Amino acid sequence: MIKLDKASLLLFFVLCLSCKNYYNDTIDWCDSIKIGATIDEVKRNQPNFFEINWNKPDTVENELRFRIVNIKGNRDILNMDHYLVFINNKFEGRSSYK
Repeated sequence: MIKLDKASLLLFFVLCLSCKNYYNDTIDWCDSIKIGATIDEVKRNQPNFFEINWNKPDTVENELRFRIVNIKGNRDILNMDHYLVFINNKFEGRSSYK
């Protein structure tokens, strides 16, 4: 068993809490995309605090779904999957699944 003194424990918590979690920022950005925006427009405006797998979309009926694969500082305990959904190269919305 590892024993930590109070200073080490405090430092540990400060370091953990000081890491910015961009999860909510990512969801807010996705929800602010204009319906009807093209894939290229969305790619150009994507912030650098998360990654989207643009090279391997899921195809479901007439939809292309691009998965958000990495969000900096993500501490989502539900481990949700988030997708940007496009129909005919036009943005339709965000889908989230567990």
